[in-house]
Amino acid sequence: MRRRTMVTAVAIATLATTIGAAGPADAAFRTQNIGMNCWSLNPNIADVPFYAGVSVRTDTTRPGLFSIWADSKSLFPYTTDSTVTVTSLATNRSQTFHRRWQHGLADLPGYRIDDLRGSGPIRVTVRSVSHGLIPTLPAPVCSGTATV
Repeated sequence: MRRRTMVTAVAIATLATTIGAAGPADAAFRTQNIGMNCWSLNPNIADVPFYAGVSVRTDTTRPGLFSIWADSKSLFPYTTDSTVTVTSLATNRSQTFHRRWQHGLADLPGYRIDDLRGSGPIRVTVRSVSHGLIPTLPAPVCSGTATV
């Protein structure tokens, strides 16, 4: 029971950190979160669940410019390989990015993809595979839409 309470508390703190990663509210930026319910097992098993959602941050002073970032904390370090596909729903054009990133409790940044260009609705799809005590553990595919 104590372990479950600790894991739940750390998971809540992780979510709060991930959601608050953008810092103080700034009128020049708009942040949209995608995949808020996208969690899976951590490859270290008895650890904080892996969070696969992302945030899309739009620069309102420079229309069409946006960034995507994600972060997931862990009590014990491990690595994740993520493939992020951004599709313009207006043009059906896609861009795909590959990121290898580290998890831990320190202020590791996760991954960030900056200076993306687009306008209108986009779909972001994230596919990840984590490496830890279980050699490879695929996370669920997380997908959602945002407007840039």
